Amino acid sequence: MVQRSHEIRRHRFGATDLQVSEFGLGCARIGGIFKREPREFVDLLSAAFDAGINFYDTSNLYSQGESERLIGQAFRGRRDQVVIASKAGYVLPSQRQLIARVKPLVRPIIRLLGLSRQRLPSAVSGSLSQDFSPAQLQKAIEGSLRRLRTDYLDLYQLHSPPTSVVEAGEWVETLESLKRQGKLRYYGVSCDTTDAAFAAVAHQGVSSLQLSISLLVRDALPVLPAARERGVGVIARECLANGLLAKDAADLDVRSRVRSDEEAAVKSAQIAAYRGAAESQGCTLTQLALQFVRRLDGVSVSLLGVSNLAQLDRLLSTGLPSAALPRLEALPTLD
Repeated sequence: MVQRSHEIRRHRFGATDLQVSEFGLGCARIGGIFKREPREFVDLLSAAFDAGINFYDTSNLYSQGESERLIGQAFRGRRDQVVIASKAGYVLPSQRQLIARVKPLVRPIIRLLGLSRQRLPSAVSGSLSQDFSPAQLQKAIEGSLRRLRTDYLDLYQLHSPPTSVVEAGEWVETLESLKRQGKLRYYGVSCDTTDAAFAAVAHQGVSSLQLSISLLVRDALPVLPAARERGVGVIARECLANGLLAKDAADLDVRSRVRSDEEAAVKSAQIAAYRGAAESQGCTLTQLALQFVRRLDGVSVSLLGVSNLAQLDRLLSTGLPSAALPRLEALPTLD
């Protein structure tokens, strides 16, 4: 059983009637032909649930829909005990749709040949497109419900729409209709920019925003007061900056996560400063990072991104902040 460093609390999600755990599981890395056997992912999801996590964020895009299928398998028979949030808007190219259908056959071949996702030619992987039309959103939710083995989603989100699409609002009536049909309880927008987030908050029916927030990325912080005022719940993703705030100093490879040597130098200096601040307060950098996001007024759920039991165990046993640690008032600035 996974050990926890502290009890995971639950609270109300924005102005909805959903009760969510303060930490949720980001399921982008659940499934996939380059990783583990499906059973291992189901065990991971079950372990997170047993540890007190009831919020699971996925998408029809993740692992060509396998993420949703594994969540449906893991929580069959206890659907009413979890909050499932999925997304739509990306359209898989025909190559990836084919791979999704033959995964059980492809997985052993991929392993035998030692292939990785990075080594696949573009002709095999294809390129993504986006479609937020009523017909596509309707088709996408039907597929998600089927894979998740449920007749409703607690939260349905547009997946990284351009600001222009959010502002136009042509998707609103489609989601309102799906809500009236009982196929979703609430809907929101997973945003890549602050402009898209402010545009989303302006729509009355929106119940949630998903934003990238961490010690290293704070662009979205000005959105929080507007979301809080409207009763919009905020899901914080990439809270550990894609692992940069979770790895030991000796294992850190900042350059591979940024676009230039100059950016790598700045990020490395920031991480070193935060690591020093954490050590001075008797906690880990991971604890400091999660405490920063957790304490932001308006954030309802902070997503943890893991792909195996060892990562989950490490986060829950030593990475979660206690009630007393750390103090945030003396944090180094980003400048």
